[in-house]
Amino acid sequence: MRTFICRSLLSLTLCAGPVIASPAQAAELAGKLAVATGQVTDTALDGSTRSMHDGDSVYAGDRLVTGDDSYADLDFEDGGRVLLRPGTDFQIAAYHYEAGAHEQQNLANSPGTAVPGESALFRLLKGGLSAISGLIGHVNHDQYSMNTAVATIGIRGTAYELRYCATDCGDAKSSTGAASQDGLYVAVDAGAIAVKNQAGESVTPEGKFAYVKDAKSSLQFLAGRPETLRGMELPDQYKKRAELQHRKILEERRRLREELREKRRHRHPGG
Repeated sequence: MRTFICRSLLSLTLCAGPVIASPAQAAELAGKLAVATGQVTDTALDGSTRSMHDGDSVYAGDRLVTGDDSYADLDFEDGGRVLLRPGTDFQIAAYHYEAGAHEQQNLANSPGTAVPGESALFRLLKGGLSAISGLIGHVNHDQYSMNTAVATIGIRGTAYELRYCATDCGDAKSSTGAASQDGLYVAVDAGAIAVKNQAGESVTPEGKFAYVKDAKSSLQFLAGRPETLRGMELPDQYKKRAELQHRKILEERRRLREELREKRRHRHPGG
């Protein structure tokens, strides 16, 4: 049985389990799994495991693994999205979203400011993903990172793709039939990303592809999309299902935000 504690006002409303006091066991709601195809397994901080299905919640600390021909489409509380391709091992290392603070900014028509304490820190341990960043990290970039064994990815208002190969990218071969080299492969679909490792930091802009051999090697730009990054989208047969699920998640969040506004109005009439 998952136990957790919610730190933001909106998360408190969304949570559906017992609140406990022990920090060692606490885990914050991070989002929902819009679509799970094939075999998707989640391991919580307490070591408990579960098979994932459409609509299941995910929490800070959760580690998700996709099997062969399996995909996991994650919808995070701040509006970010991450799609895990088959054969991927991914962890929500830390996640904290202050929904109430952003709600007040929206009501005040504020362009947005960094909210202290927020974080969206992820780890790609194996495999690949495509990601669209949400509100966290768009003002204070240090609040968002995607760590891999080769480099750490930061955002600049971003949609991007990653695949980390460690003798497991035999499906991606060159035109000559040679297997893809091990390392980190990157594509930027919108915005830009910062790729940082022991060799320094490089900014990769929209429309570019890049490769980093290891933690000590500099980023190299590629002439075109590498074979390792082909097939990074959800297969066509699941796309309609995914969009329907995403809409359901967004509608539920809107409903809960409206409930919170009503509660505030009742607590502070005329305010």
